Amino acid sequence: MSTFIESCEFLTDEEGDIYVNMPDLHCERALTRLLRSTKWGAHPIVVLTEYSLIKKAFQHPSFQGRPDFFSYRIVQRHRKRGVALSDGLVWSENRHFLLTQLRNLGMGKTFLGDAIADEASLLMDHLEKACLDRPVVIDSALNTAVINVLWMMFTSKRYDVGDLEIVQYVQVLEKILYVSRKKIFLLDIIPVLPKILPMFILNAFFDFNVGENYFQELTKMSENKIREHLTSLDPDNPRDIIDYYLLEKTERDSNGFLTHFDAQQLCGMMNDTFLAGLDTTASTLRWMMLYLTIYPDVQAKAHQCLDEAVPRTRLPCLADKPRLAYVEALVLDVLRLSSLAPLLMFHRATDDVVFEGYTIPQDTLLMACSEICHKNKSFWQKPDQLYPEHFLDENGKLDSDKENFIPFSVGRRQCVGESLARMQLFLFTAAILHRFKLEAATTTSLKSESDPATTIFNRPDRFELVLRKRN
Repeated sequence: MSTFIESCEFLTDEEGDIYVNMPDLHCERALTRLLRSTKWGAHPIVVLTEYSLIKKAFQHPSFQGRPDFFSYRIVQRHRKRGVALSDGLVWSENRHFLLTQLRNLGMGKTFLGDAIADEASLLMDHLEKACLDRPVVIDSALNTAVINVLWMMFTSKRYDVGDLEIVQYVQVLEKILYVSRKKIFLLDIIPVLPKILPMFILNAFFDFNVGENYFQELTKMSENKIREHLTSLDPDNPRDIIDYYLLEKTERDSNGFLTHFDAQQLCGMMNDTFLAGLDTTASTLRWMMLYLTIYPDVQAKAHQCLDEAVPRTRLPCLADKPRLAYVEALVLDVLRLSSLAPLLMFHRATDDVVFEGYTIPQDTLLMACSEICHKNKSFWQKPDQLYPEHFLDENGKLDSDKENFIPFSVGRRQCVGESLARMQLFLFTAAILHRFKLEAATTTSLKSESDPATTIFNRPDRFELVLRKRN
């Protein structure tokens, strides 16, 4: 049997679309664009563009590895850590622990929803006091509110907007995410570069030292929190995820388990969670505000939905969700349209795998084009517009179980914090729209298109808007 990488014959149709000519079970040769093969520098890649194949591949047990990228090794200090970038036993143990504790601490449950609603209320009060009726960029306050929810789950502590410790922490997270958008990914594509280029070129051109220094600073902050917990740990009254991890580690050590539980794994989990939370939840909320200034008719419908379901005397809560189908559909369509991770995260074949009639060689990477799914013209009525009706049935009821919708990935490596992120997105969006009307600032030109040079994350450019308090 020939391998996929060797056998795929690339063709171009009249419109310039690339297809792959490959055998089909029912005919000798069939033209399809479901699978493609390419190379990203030294890495052979299978490109998946169709929902059913993405789902099938990402559920396969031998497609759960992560790439051995240079940037990944630096971030993890040449050792598999955390959840997002690790694989094998390290990944499965860390994922199981983190998912269990997130659920134990309320992910998807009402009492955590109340805590998020409280955080949203504090954010609304801050925005009303500091940002009303003038052009503003509200990134900092929004980031703090999003991180506070995660911070409480890990450390049992929250911060006020402007608190120096949380400001510094969020700044480091933002700088890491900024560097990740720069040229450093070229070191992954051409892995020989770090070996042949002098350090001053790596630092000057790729921001190598900047990214490494910021990540070390982030890890040091996480380590400090772990040390604080070690000195105050009460085994009979665990407070948060750090406490539960330390207790689990103690139990495993005492019973002679050969496991990967240690402080560095906990640091990796914390770093993964906070970076993902800031990048996914906060960026989606920024996209939401940007889109609503561009689509005032959608904003007006959301306001009407809220006014019919929630009194003006209080902010929306999780119990209101069944009556706020349009608002929830709005959140889902923002996730679809923005496609924060247009290629999701790369998977790696840990063995030779026969997939769709082809042998995918070990260490081949799999790239899933979620943005193609999210803007499939044959599936979505208005693929390039904000249109919450995509997620409503003919009776106006929520219809969220959609094919071609994978903002949090799919399969065995689907985002651990998806339920938490959806809770935050719904409650923060509902609170913002309940309290404010969003208008475009005349001082800035709003752009809803993603940067075509972006390959990993679609983040909105910084923009100003005007918040008007609703009566």
